[in-house]
Amino acid sequence: MKQLKNYLNSQILGQETLIEQVLVTLLCHGHGLITGQPGLGKTKLVRTLAQSLNLSFKRIQFTPDLTPYDILGGETFVWENQQKNIQFVPGPIFSSFVLADEINRASPRTQSAFLEAMQEKTVSYLGKTMPLPHPFFVFATQNPLEHEGTFPLPEAHKDRFLLEMFVDYPDFENEKKISILSDTSPKEAFQWDGSLLDIFPLVEKVPLPEKLHDFILRIVRNTRPESTEFPFVKKYFEYGASPRASQGLVKASKALSYLRDESEVSLKSLFDIALPILRHRIGLNFQGISDGISLDSSLKKLLEEVIL
Repeated sequence: MKQLKNYLNSQILGQETLIEQVLVTLLCHGHGLITGQPGLGKTKLVRTLAQSLNLSFKRIQFTPDLTPYDILGGETFVWENQQKNIQFVPGPIFSSFVLADEINRASPRTQSAFLEAMQEKTVSYLGKTMPLPHPFFVFATQNPLEHEGTFPLPEAHKDRFLLEMFVDYPDFENEKKISILSDTSPKEAFQWDGSLLDIFPLVEKVPLPEKLHDFILRIVRNTRPESTEFPFVKKYFEYGASPRASQGLVKASKALSYLRDESEVSLKSLFDIALPILRHRIGLNFQGISDGISLDSSLKKLLEEVIL
């Protein structure tokens, strides 16, 4: 896994934190949502990762006129033995690695085509349930909501993503290196020789100290305004995180500690992965929005109150 991480850092410059979080998503057999401005390497990172893992890969460009049929597939006429038959033709979602590019540019109806696939890893069509490949990952990119032509993802959809990751502009030195690169330059080929199916059980076995497990439960439960012990949460939060966030924090903290070669989950790894797990599962109320409250800053304050 270190080789893969180093390779991705050599191909996507200046995004070390993002790459670490993408690999955590991978090790948890989860799905990732990557938010950022256009042109920062979101699509390139996901494509490079899929190619390095030698997994089947499909990219779906989300647009306002995209339909669920374009994602899931459907019945169509197929010529077979000089006869026209009706067959189900699988859509691009039947791949191990699916990149939903600019997912918030499609309508909510089209976005919902992913709900069953992300949760159950199956697709239902005309009463039939069809399994998706194993392993199965969805990585979605989205532009900030203030961009024209975007639709916010429903809360039920966002909750199915293990992490929401923010990608920022690279620093001066990395942008200087990026500026002299060309899309036509030969790319270094890399094939990771490990097996994700062998690593999943190893990640689950990373010890989680009881004290940190209690921290996780306190963090998640205190995001809920109806049961929090912190006044600022009650004042500014509209809703808090579901138990799926507790599950995600346990898995992701173990995966990050595994990635960092820690013997057990550390407080730092838990702290580092908490924001990407929580930020898309919590909503600010009207007062929080009107007062210009930063959700990330509020979550950091909550983490410090609970952990430190």
